[in-house]
Amino acid sequence: MNSPLRPARKINPSLGQPLPNTRHEGVEIGPSDLALAEWAAAGLALPNLPAMRQYRLQRLVDQLAANDCAGLLLFDPLNIRYATDSTNMQLWNTHNPFRAVLV
Repeated sequence: MNSPLRPARKINPSLGQPLPNTRHEGVEIGPSDLALAEWAAAGLALPNLPAMRQYRLQRLVDQLAANDCAGLLLFDPLNIRYATDSTNMQLWNTHNPFRAVLV
């Protein structure tokens, strides 16, 4: 069998046509071009991501100070995502817990 059953491969995109909204060598970080266009059409503005990240970090630091804690160790992928705004890889992390963050 030398040809795929469908014209556009889902599992290995390098064997078919590239996705139209793919950035950063196939890793999508942030909203896609389609999402940005839909938000603009709806009159919505993109959030100020640096301000959002600073706000989240400041909330964590304020709670550390209020509770007299020296640090906060995070293992949950959603908490790591909140604190760092990094991709969470939640499905992968369910069977390979490998990430932690110390704030």
